[in-house]
This record gives sequence, structure tokens and C-alpha cells, in this order.
Amino acid sequence: MSTELLEQLTIEIERIKQLELSEQPSAFAALRDLLETTLNSADGN
Repeated sequence: MSTELLEQLTIEIERIKQLELSEQPSAFAALRDLLETTLNSADGN
């Protein structure tokens, strides 16, 4: 993974940690979907 992607992930995880517990599952699901899309597009290159 690129340094930029790792930095973005760290920032997003910290943001999610600040959310109410009830909001965290959907935020982590959105992050997971983004990661999956990113990894799938990297496989196609």
C-alpha cells in the first residue's frame, strides 16, 4: 500500500472512532467497501 493510502486510512479510522457507537458499524462498512473497490481496481492494473 502506498504511504498516502495508509495516511488516509489512519485519518478515516480516527474519524470513525470519534463517532457515536451506533454510527460506527455503517462507517466501517463504507470504509471496507472503499478498500475493497481500491484493491479490486489495483488487481486489474
